[in-house]
Amino acid sequence: MEGKIYTRNEAALIVELFDDLLTGNGIKVPSPEDDQREPGNEAALYGSVYYGLLDEVEATLIDLLTRHAPDTEVVTDVFS
Repeated sequence: MEGKIYTRNEAALIVELFDDLLTGNGIKVPSPEDDQREPGNEAALYGSVYYGLLDEVEATLIDLLTRHAPDTEVVTDVFS
């Protein structure tokens, strides 16, 4: 549906980028739920580790969108 931003979807895309980076470098972050992984599940982020990061990224996106106004200058490729 147009005119909507689904912050959970956007956060998941960001977390997946991070997961791909970790996986590509052979890094698997330990999770309390590792004993519940399906055989062959090689995700770097799993269970509560994945969802904890997803929640934090989503909260950051929501904060960013809340602070944004039509006259807000967006500065790219530089730290403040």
